[in-house]
Amino acid sequence: MRLLSRSSSLALCRLSATLALSAMLSSALATPVMDMRADDYLPMAAELKKSLNLNANQQTLWSQTETKTRNLLRERKARRERLQEATLAGAQSATAELRDLSKAIDEETTLGASEERQLREWWLTVNDALTESQRQMVVQLISEQLQRAQDNGGGARPEHKEEGGEHRSGGRRGGASMKGPGGANISLPGGGS
Repeated sequence: MRLLSRSSSLALCRLSATLALSAMLSSALATPVMDMRADDYLPMAAELKKSLNLNANQQTLWSQTETKTRNLLRERKARRERLQEATLAGAQSATAELRDLSKAIDEETTLGASEERQLREWWLTVNDALTESQRQMVVQLISEQLQRAQDNGGGARPEHKEEGGEHRSGGRRGGASMKGPGGANISLPGGGS
């Protein structure tokens, strides 16, 4: 007897894939689901890829998706560095208008959200190409990652110093992230930013 309808099963599979593909690339520390960032997870991609024992078609799709992801994150990082410089220059001008500076940040936030949807779709396509046993391996990894996050009180990103000596915790950041590698927040469809 099936407990879930086909559409519920598909939705659960997509949710699992979103979480799995976010966590598959995670560091040793667990991360709350809403704090997951694509650039934090790419270093773990090779290890997960190896454990999944992908066939030739899956490997091709994975490699293409990984390349597209790296390119998008590289472009985003460069764009946000330019935004940082432009915002700093604007803020230092004698006629600085905060509303104008805020407008550029809002545009970056909107573009970033669109990129996050694109990243999820790319990796969900990879998930669609996996076998059921491979998907279960990814789901298991996600489950372990989320359990560690819960065991660690929900937040596992260590606090670290920024260049100016300021402390920043790894919790959820609002608005556009203009510092850091890529600043990609992975979120569930229909969830927050």
